[in-house]
Amino acid sequence: MSLFDALLGRTRPVKSKLDQLFGLSTGQITMETELNLKPTGGAAISFRPVSTGDFARLQEEINSLLETSSRDAPLAWRSFTDSFGYQWVVLRSDDYNNVIATTHMISRELQDGGFGEQLLAAVIQFKDSNGRNEYWIYNYKRGAFYPFVPGPNKSRDNAAEVRLSGVMRGELEIETDLSKWYALWGIPLD
Repeated sequence: MSLFDALLGRTRPVKSKLDQLFGLSTGQITMETELNLKPTGGAAISFRPVSTGDFARLQEEINSLLETSSRDAPLAWRSFTDSFGYQWVVLRSDDYNNVIATTHMISRELQDGGFGEQLLAAVIQFKDSNGRNEYWIYNYKRGAFYPFVPGPNKSRDNAAEVRLSGVMRGELEIETDLSKWYALWGIPLD
């Protein structure tokens, strides 16, 4: 942070540590044995697109990489813009590690292409033993994970979220400020 940023009360976002996404691969055993969470093979990345030629070329490169990835290993993907103007890339594969690696690849491409500031969140979907969706969200701006357990009528199961974070604290970098555990309603993975 520069002197001017400090004087004016501005803060800069935490630089995203994208390799943390691989913590979801190594943490899978803990999630399955201690939390009864099974990966669904679904993941999504959300980012704010920009209207520049460089960004359009980068999106074409990412689409080309996804096409190549889907030929090498079974991977379904689609891309769309939501009602808030955010671009989503939704991934689905029976190979959980492929989903994590592809999520990392897309994130890395955007960051290395100079568009890291545009990244919002990566979402990985799990199901609990009752078939309920539970999500791990990586907030790129904060450089940390948090759980999201939606309930009926846009409610949240806060007790389950705190339990999940407590168990996974040793495996993932968990967001410590609970007010930054944003609800992402309408995650396009169902």
